[in-house]
Amino acid sequence: MQDDIKTQSPSLNETEPTLPSSDTTNPAIETPPIHLPLIDPTSNPEVLVFNLDDIKQLRNKYHILGILIGTLQQYPQQNIFLSVPLKLNIYEVLWLVQYHYAILINQLAYRNAKLKRRQEQSQGKVENDNLTENNILVVENCESEHDAKLAQTFKVSIQSYLSAYFKHSNTKSLSQLVNHYKYYKYLQNRGFYINPGLKFGGDLVIYPGDPLRYHSYSIVKFDVVDMYDIIVGGRLATSVKKNLILMEMKGEKKADDGDDADFANDTLLEQLFDDEDEPMCFSIEWAGFG
Repeated sequence: MQDDIKTQSPSLNETEPTLPSSDTTNPAIETPPIHLPLIDPTSNPEVLVFNLDDIKQLRNKYHILGILIGTLQQYPQQNIFLSVPLKLNIYEVLWLVQYHYAILINQLAYRNAKLKRRQEQSQGKVENDNLTENNILVVENCESEHDAKLAQTFKVSIQSYLSAYFKHSNTKSLSQLVNHYKYYKYLQNRGFYINPGLKFGGDLVIYPGDPLRYHSYSIVKFDVVDMYDIIVGGRLATSVKKNLILMEMKGEKKADDGDDADFANDTLLEQLFDDEDEPMCFSIEWAGFG
């Protein structure tokens, strides 16, 4: 017996936790922007957050989950319980920068400048207070002496970040980056918590609240045109008590692709940060299945 497919526009507005104002021209900022440490803007354009206070603010205020990639000494198997740093993907970074919730900081240059200043203040006699008696490196999770004014002098532009990202990434399609970020932004601006959806066969998994308290009810897939993928995705989603949300941009407006990283210019930023284009969304679930 053939299963019936129930297709409808997704009810993305059923549960919408409120977010701070997302007005790009005059954002309502109650707190200073978070400093996102860019480990090495030239060779390693990864954003790794070590500060626990920033991680709490990203999660509780802006619904940014990221991925913990650090290890915990008391757990020999590092596959469930992980620790800082928190790694942010490119869509999370772009969203935070677009709405002025965060700025990118050249972490290596900032730490070197901070050490140099301490050496000058103490006439060159500066000991590494992160080393124990057995020369074990110990770093606090919260930087008590963070110099915000000094850090802002090493601010990294979003253009530089994008150029470095494309140089060290396998993704070279501008249209894919622009469209996928618009999909992510559309969901993020509606207050959802978002996690990668690879383990469920999708691009994203969305939660109505913090994943520590709520289960996910939707798997999101981008730019699905193959009927086989739609059928398999719908059956898989229903088997794990979720629905499948398909997202596609309205019309045929696409960004121009390039062959190198020099295309991270103002035109790309206009396409990325344009809030006029909204994607089309459809939800699919198998009736009487699972």
